[in-house]
Amino acid sequence: MSDVSDTSTADPKPRPAASPGFVTRIGLALTHPRWALAVAGDRRHAGRSGSDLIVVCFALVLATQVRALFAAGWMATAIDGRLGLRALSQILTQTLALDLAFLLVGAFGLWIAAGARRSLGRAFDLACSAALPLFVVDIAFTTVLRGFGIDRVPGPLVWVFTGVAWGWTGALFALALRQAKVASSKIPMPPAPVAALGRRAGLGVLAVAALGLAIQIGWLAGHYQELRPVRDGDVAPRFALPTILANGEPGPVVDLDSLRGQVVVVDFWATWCKPCIDSMPALEAQARRPGVRVLAVNLDDADKAYQMFGGSDLKMTLLAGDAETAQRYAVTTYPHTVVIDRDGIVQTIIRDVGNVGAAVDRIVK
Repeated sequence: MSDVSDTSTADPKPRPAASPGFVTRIGLALTHPRWALAVAGDRRHAGRSGSDLIVVCFALVLATQVRALFAAGWMATAIDGRLGLRALSQILTQTLALDLAFLLVGAFGLWIAAGARRSLGRAFDLACSAALPLFVVDIAFTTVLRGFGIDRVPGPLVWVFTGVAWGWTGALFALALRQAKVASSKIPMPPAPVAALGRRAGLGVLAVAALGLAIQIGWLAGHYQELRPVRDGDVAPRFALPTILANGEPGPVVDLDSLRGQVVVVDFWATWCKPCIDSMPALEAQARRPGVRVLAVNLDDADKAYQMFGGSDLKMTLLAGDAETAQRYAVTTYPHTVVIDRDGIVQTIIRDVGNVGAAVDRIVK
């Protein structure tokens, strides 16, 4: 395809009189990125790429996080509104923060590199268009996994799709850098066949997002009780999580239901959380008591968690957690500790830092 910045070699076929619509602009980023960036850089329609990205972010959240949003709302109404807001903040942060941070850094880089034609608004519009593959791949990947009922994704598969998304986006940013140096007045509109293909691709993206939403709603219809936030006196929700071996590799699975007859302390933690690290000696002391099992469920970095604790002579069992287990146990802060009696009933939930020993004593005595 010819360089869209060169009007002397532009396609002579008739072009749409107006800028392509939202659906077409989204599709062009996937099928004809040079044209997508040309449209994004057109100052006659400044800001449209940013608006497009906001809509795609909204579609991503709906396509991938409805179950989590439902659980957060239930937590807000059944336990505490502040906990629900924390959960909502975590959902949005985990879903969007890294991609949006990359977007901002990329926009600043384009602005710096544009030289004499430097325009912050134009750089941001180009970055929004270039970043679209990050969000589209996430929608497609998650929808496919949910469609096949896969909740725990093998690490290598995650890396493959992550590499595709970031590699694709990196290529678009390289094209955007070239487009940032082109005068806005020299930018034509895409030819009708190109726009038509982009529209079909954009409709495909929206169809996949709608499918992702439908899959989640279908799951909720039959399993919504599984998202009810845990409270004192509830039967502890079952989970089966892998132990963590060297290099963060998954080991034998520990099933909570198999621990009936013991007092179980489930501690959700992260490697960056200093209060979590500080509380480990107290948890280890409980793990050394007869009839008490302590499960230290790491929720951020299995490899680093093993490096910190896996090689030492601990009685605690180090497990690799997942988002669904954390969600089911209403984890919104770290550490988050749940004390379960011998019959599998939740007796105490400690958010932040508390006296785990006293909670265990009340059961043992």
